[in-house]
Amino acid sequence: MDSSTLTTLLDTVSQGVVVFGDDRKIVYCNQAFLDLAGFDRSEMAGALCGIMQGPDMDNAVIMAIDAAIQARQPFSGDVRSHRKSGETVWYDLSFRPECNADGSFRHFIGIVRDITEQKRSEIKAEQLALDHQFMMENVLSGVVLHNADTEIIYANPRALELLGVNKDSAFGAVDTDPVWSFIREDRSPLPIEEYPVNRAMAERKPIRGMVFGNKRDSDGKLIWLICNAFPLLDSHGNVDKVLTSFTEITQIKEAERETKIYQERFELAVRATQDVVFEWDIETGAYWANESFETIYGYPAPSHVSLDRLSAISAVEADHDLVRRVTIDAIESGKERYSLDYGFVRPDGSHGRAAVRGSIVRDESGKALRIIGTGTDIGQLNDAMHALEASEERFRIIADTVSDVLWDRDFETNAMWVTPDWPDRLGVAIDPGVSEERYFLDHVEPEDALRVQRSFLEVIKSDAAQWEIQYVLIGSDGTKVDLAVKAAILRNPDGRAHRMLGNARNVTIEKRQQEGYSRARALEAVGQLTGGVAHDFNNQLMIIQGNAEFLEMSGLDEEQAESVALIYQACGSAADLTQRLLSFSRQSHLQTGRVDLTRLVPSTVALLRAGIPESITIQCRIPSDIWQAKADANALEQAIVNLAVNARDAMPAGGDIVISCENVTISDDLQPLQSELAPGDYVVVSVSDNGAGMPPDVLAKVFEPFFTTKDVGKGTGLGLSTVYGFAKQSDGHVTIHSEPEQGTTIKLFLPRFLEPGAEQEHTTETEKARPGNGQRILLVEDQAELRSHVEKMLSKMGYLVTAAEDGKQALSLLDRGMGYDLLFTDVIMPGGINGQQLAEAVRKRDPRMKVLFTSGYPAFAFEHLQLDEIEHMKLLKKPYRSTELTAVLAEIFDA
Repeated sequence: MDSSTLTTLLDTVSQGVVVFGDDRKIVYCNQAFLDLAGFDRSEMAGALCGIMQGPDMDNAVIMAIDAAIQARQPFSGDVRSHRKSGETVWYDLSFRPECNADGSFRHFIGIVRDITEQKRSEIKAEQLALDHQFMMENVLSGVVLHNADTEIIYANPRALELLGVNKDSAFGAVDTDPVWSFIREDRSPLPIEEYPVNRAMAERKPIRGMVFGNKRDSDGKLIWLICNAFPLLDSHGNVDKVLTSFTEITQIKEAERETKIYQERFELAVRATQDVVFEWDIETGAYWANESFETIYGYPAPSHVSLDRLSAISAVEADHDLVRRVTIDAIESGKERYSLDYGFVRPDGSHGRAAVRGSIVRDESGKALRIIGTGTDIGQLNDAMHALEASEERFRIIADTVSDVLWDRDFETNAMWVTPDWPDRLGVAIDPGVSEERYFLDHVEPEDALRVQRSFLEVIKSDAAQWEIQYVLIGSDGTKVDLAVKAAILRNPDGRAHRMLGNARNVTIEKRQQEGYSRARALEAVGQLTGGVAHDFNNQLMIIQGNAEFLEMSGLDEEQAESVALIYQACGSAADLTQRLLSFSRQSHLQTGRVDLTRLVPSTVALLRAGIPESITIQCRIPSDIWQAKADANALEQAIVNLAVNARDAMPAGGDIVISCENVTISDDLQPLQSELAPGDYVVVSVSDNGAGMPPDVLAKVFEPFFTTKDVGKGTGLGLSTVYGFAKQSDGHVTIHSEPEQGTTIKLFLPRFLEPGAEQEHTTETEKARPGNGQRILLVEDQAELRSHVEKMLSKMGYLVTAAEDGKQALSLLDRGMGYDLLFTDVIMPGGINGQQLAEAVRKRDPRMKVLFTSGYPAFAFEHLQLDEIEHMKLLKKPYRSTELTAVLAEIFDA
């Protein structure tokens, strides 16, 4: 084929054909190429790149074409260029090198195809895709695309956010995935079949406006969504995909909920309030009021109200002209609020008075539309005010009459009210004008202040309803009182304390009495212990003393006689010590009778002067009308001596001792002795000194046995304890007041003697002892050594003695027919039969038999046995000497 035919053939081809060398100059191009480029054939002498390049051509494409030409390599690609007219065109350019038979390069042959329209469509599609992606990523609604099996194949960012999932967990998820936990509006779980995507598939139609909640796993937050679901059908009418979109309406739901709550609160408030709440439409006359309307006025609220016909619609007699005039004036004058008070008579004839407060709702032009307001029955309010005044009056009367101090503290206002004369009621000298809220701390003893403050703060922070505490309050003059505070705590519904009401009381006397009671109980326990010790001690003394007597009866040289005398002396001292212990514990036997203090006290003072140094003066102050005391004269004399000796020892450099007497009547309301003494008349014997005095720690122990502040060997510690025991056994009491460097005063309270009869005189002499005359004595003693000693003693006295170790053995001897003139028995014995029971059994067998009891136990141990009611009964205290036993036996047998 010749070149002319080939050229003609190439010009008919729709694609452009171009031939160019490696110098980029065009050798040949067909007509289609010229049409694409917009150039004439005469203009084709230029280089290929010069014709096809334009200002918007991609540099990367240019470089790729240049590289292929330089390397004489093929090229294929899309090229953005411009026609000669400047119009932008897209070419599909392909060229390859052609070589000669020897392999040498010849030229490039290129094919050019116009793809402008295709490119425009692709660009438009890409732009649409970008626009779609931008919209999906920035739209405020969540968008999700599901396959027919509910699998998620697309979800925009907003959807992922609202659902609380990430892209990886969302894509591929189906409706049964546990990540979904949707709920209905009533908060019940939303079934899977009701999910929007499932409903759209099942119903094959769009689902619009479905509301549900989503409890997100990511943050646990509950959000509310409104959802639309659209099924996409294929050509056969089957659901191919489902597109769902949803928008968050949480704020709207919360607003609805709050609106409902406010509405419910309003309805509850309207029902709960005792005031009338009303709304009146001025134009239509429609009227609404709560239930309190009928409570106040006595008839149901009307449905319509007309100011022109108030009397016709009201079932009560009232000042309707006043209501009409004030209401019309408020409407016409442009007021926003108005009020009026008026009286009325209810249908049942009772009177009332109403206070109406109204707010007028107007439009933008100022026209009155509605009136919303309240009505209060101020008649009931007046009654309540009168009741409150009466209640306050009762409170004032109570506050004025009770002895306690009342107080009220409001934490919200920081106000404090206290009974006006509270310092006087508490018995302390404090300026009543002191800040009431500060007296709790400013006048609290420093040792108690921190404890009080901590206790107060702890109870306020807790949920406790009451607070109780005791502490010491110090007056301006240094006076101290024990204060007991008790309060009720009022709290808000959240538990926060907002008010405290309570009382404060001076409990100094009660506390001192309690302390005294506790001390007395302790001394009582010690006294009971001494009783048990005394019994065993006296038994041992009996053996020692008896054997000493036997030794005395035998022939002794002078040195041996002195040793026996020392034994007697030691036994006497030991017996005296035991007796003083029993006196302390109120267990010694006292000869109680009439005591004339005008004789006893002066005689005791006369004896004291010999033992008191001249540097100490003794004064005796006894009024002429002093009562006679009921006591043991010898014990009282010994008590005065003990007190005077203690006073002497407290004044080594000299001083004054004052012994005085006074009459005192104890009544139920007399403090502080009412817990220690029965009401009645008492004689008080006081011993005072101006010596060293005692500190509080010593003062608390002075009545304890063996407690002494004296040096070793200078005191037994039984002086004051013996006085204490004597006072208690005499149905009296003893008090002590002492201050360091101020001296000491001890008061001995003794009952007044009121029985008629002569004064009991105490004698220390015993009748002259004489021996027995063969009388038969049944001796019962449980301790073997003592039993043997007494049996020997009685035999030497001339009595016939049979000894038994307990009551059972004694009764066995009697049952054998053996007769006796006297039963000599211990009171407290083991074996199930005590001395009293044995005596009763013996007297039943032989009423003529006499009884002599003995015991080393104190009197209290067998007071319940009532031994003094047994006829011909005598009691001999252990330890006793043979002369004492001889005398009592002689008295019994001579009676």
